[in-house]
Amino acid sequence: MGHNRVGMVRWFTFGKVVIAEPGRRFTFDITFGPVPISRWDYEFTDTESGCHLTESWTDHRPRVLRLLFRPIFGNRTPRNADGIHTTLVRLKSTAETPATR
Repeated sequence: MGHNRVGMVRWFTFGKVVIAEPGRRFTFDITFGPVPISRWDYEFTDTESGCHLTESWTDHRPRVLRLLFRPIFGNRTPRNADGIHTTLVRLKSTAETPATR
């Protein structure tokens, strides 16, 4: 279950893993009750120095919901692009931090 908020508005979503290929791909779908909301995908590609991670988000909300809720929740595309950037920066930092005992 996901806990979400924008300002004072709070809501819950549910996630379901749809692809789990260790070391290659991790994908999950988000729903709000029976309504599809989005798909999040993480794809790992081997490189000479480690790996490259690509994170993507696809909006699956019905068009009418996107239009109806935009005044409340804003445009999710730039908000999620910022979140993706933050996630990737944090993952890179964590992955490159030497392990301690």
